Amino acid sequence: MGDGRKAGIVLLMESLVTKDLKVRYKRSALGFAWFLLKPLFSMIVYYFAFTRILRFGGAIPHFSLFLLTGLLPWNFFASSLSASTGTLLDNQRLIRSIYFPRMTLPAAEVVANLVHLFLAMAVLEVVLIIFGHYPGFSLVLALPALLIFALMTTGLGMMLSVGNVFYRDVKQFIEVLLLAWFYSSPIIYPLDSIGVDIVGSGTLLTVLKFNPVAGLMEIMHSVLYAGAWPPAWCWISLCSWSVLLLGIGVLVFRKAEPVVVKEL
Repeated sequence: MGDGRKAGIVLLMESLVTKDLKVRYKRSALGFAWFLLKPLFSMIVYYFAFTRILRFGGAIPHFSLFLLTGLLPWNFFASSLSASTGTLLDNQRLIRSIYFPRMTLPAAEVVANLVHLFLAMAVLEVVLIIFGHYPGFSLVLALPALLIFALMTTGLGMMLSVGNVFYRDVKQFIEVLLLAWFYSSPIIYPLDSIGVDIVGSGTLLTVLKFNPVAGLMEIMHSVLYAGAWPPAWCWISLCSWSVLLLGIGVLVFRKAEPVVVKEL
């Protein structure tokens, strides 16, 4: 790929991301604050549910902050997949008018949400320090972990965007899937409680560790909330899933692109 084409793709991505950010908050009074408010509202609900009703989170110091370290990356993941799913259908006119690398459409949605995530994480880190959760040297791992996670999300987004062209049920299905995926991920509970406080079964712990999202969530809880080094399995899981899903996503998108254009 020539330097001119690479520069063109970068400019296209920049244009798509900028457009997405502007359109998303057009006529919105709170703008970017919504990216923080949504997980904040969720945090409040889960805090009362698991500390006052189920009494699960009471054993975790500053349980609300523990929740936010998982809710923010999850909100990025869910928002990116939901937005990516409809990108090809939403840009039919553009796709028919000119040729450009169409996979930049779902990728741009991920990048736009990643910008929000970085800003939200910066705010969260300040709050964590205020409440005594001081960062350790392990904090340097947060950025590469999130970037790797973004690659995995991009691969999934590409597959969903293609599937949604042929089957409109995909957009509805992903909403149901995300709900189940959320509760099967270590976001509102620490993985080390599985098999002791919840079910007493090591089998479930093994299954949950196989979850593509589990590695990233454990890394975030470790480096942000606990200020500790995450276990090695988290990186193995995160990197393996990212390579696999991004590779499949690119392959599926390239194979289906000619048919998708005709279908649109």
